[in-house]
Amino acid sequence: MKTPGLNEVLDMAVVGAGPAALAALHEAKQRGLRAIAIDKGPVCSALLQHPTYMRWFSTTDKLELAGFPLLTNEKNPTRREYLRYCRAFVQYFGLEIVTYRKVTGIAPTEAGFRVTAEDRYDRKYVWRARNVVFATGFYDSPRPLAVQGGDLPKVTHRYTEAHYYADHEVCVVGAGSSAAEIALELYRAGARVTVVMRGDRFHTKYWIEPDVENRIKEGSIACYRNAEIEEITPDEVVVRQEGAVLRFENDFVLAMTGYEPDTALLESTGAVVDPATKKPVLSGSFETTVPGVYVAGTLCAGCESNVVFVENSREHGPLIVAAICARRG
Repeated sequence: MKTPGLNEVLDMAVVGAGPAALAALHEAKQRGLRAIAIDKGPVCSALLQHPTYMRWFSTTDKLELAGFPLLTNEKNPTRREYLRYCRAFVQYFGLEIVTYRKVTGIAPTEAGFRVTAEDRYDRKYVWRARNVVFATGFYDSPRPLAVQGGDLPKVTHRYTEAHYYADHEVCVVGAGSSAAEIALELYRAGARVTVVMRGDRFHTKYWIEPDVENRIKEGSIACYRNAEIEEITPDEVVVRQEGAVLRFENDFVLAMTGYEPDTALLESTGAVVDPATKKPVLSGSFETTVPGVYVAGTLCAGCESNVVFVENSREHGPLIVAAICARRG
């Protein structure tokens, strides 16, 4: 695999290779900076965590990077179309990305930072960079189900497609858009669906809510509101609802409980992160409390993962690169 930048002093090393990272790399190249991105998976690996047949809610113009046209069959691209677009963006602009290398350490040096990574065979690689940009997102850190049986093989925080669950008893945990849409897709694929939520209603798109509520009303989807899962066994789920303990048959549990950013690597640089919200303390140019260390993308929002999207995080990179160039004069 290609490993560019090892014998150089880079102007910028980006940890992660999602859309926010691609926008930063593009801007760096346009301004003549030497920059690479390093990702533990392929380009835009986080997007692979989305359902296989997902269609974006955002329109193409909101998802385009640096004005590079996104050509799709409809105004809202599919997951497959956007992955193809990101690959084309990298190839067209000749952006340099080191894939399948996990960054394990970032240490300060006289010239900036020493970035250490390992490949899948535990071989080490080291880069030197004047600036480091964290664009790691949050999809690698799902909120766990802190209950007995929460680590059983039938429990997952990822959903790809309904075929796996057809003609099975499936429990969907959560009340957000993902939970509502997945419950509907599973029901229409022939699964017997039970939703468990802490609150009393879904928080989803305005056209999804009446659909899922009508399916619950007619009895096609079961739903426990104001409820908590107490235990998961190989064959059942145990919930507590308003003081009563209830059991129902179950083959699979899809925990759509959201994600929490992993800020351990960022904090290891000395950057200040709010312990409650997981938000890094940032300047207007997305620089942390450590000079030369920046954050781009959804990691900026901490636990509030619903406020930063591709359509606004694509502007982070240009602001970061502008700050780096201004510092260099």
